[in-house]
Amino acid sequence: MRADRWIRKLLPREDRFLALFVQDVENLAQASALLRSLFVAPDDAERGRLAAVIEDLEHRGDEITHTIYRELSLTFITPLDREDIGTLATALDNIVDLIDRAATCTRLYDISTFGDPEQDLAAIIEKAVAELKVAIPLLHDLRHADRIKEACVRINAYENQADEICHRALGRLFREEKDPIRLIKTRELLAMLEAATDRCEDAAVLLETVLVKQG
Repeated sequence: MRADRWIRKLLPREDRFLALFVQDVENLAQASALLRSLFVAPDDAERGRLAAVIEDLEHRGDEITHTIYRELSLTFITPLDREDIGTLATALDNIVDLIDRAATCTRLYDISTFGDPEQDLAAIIEKAVAELKVAIPLLHDLRHADRIKEACVRINAYENQADEICHRALGRLFREEKDPIRLIKTRELLAMLEAATDRCEDAAVLLETVLVKQG
């Protein structure tokens, strides 16, 4: 065991980073719920309002990420590997960025109707983020490792579902959509949503890596 990890086991666990990660994932959960609502909103005005709130949440996520990195630069002994703290902060930031990009896309591309694939992918993003919201607070006590692993397994399953939905949707889109502009718009939106599920899986893989290191 490296000396810094041995020292960490002797020191009181620093709650500062965990508190910031909890704030971050709660902010992310709000954004994912609003994205799902956006795809079933009744009119352009409501979709615009929801997209604006999601943008504010993305900015809030940026602030939390910057705070984590600032604290990281000021902390000598960290509760987890420094690299893992930074990587997890980036992973969560990437998810909310993609949620914001998808919401912004609906406004920039003037997309007002959404099919089952978009709605299903938004639901999967919300479910995967909910698992992260369960798992991340449990990092304070690695006796909860099994529960964290279970959440990570579910996130992986959600990502696999998202891949299947996206592949089927793209196949149908290229077979049936006759308007090339609408085809491009829909393809871009589907790609952003599927990428968000990939980033959720990235965060889950990192959590599993942390468990291995701290075990």
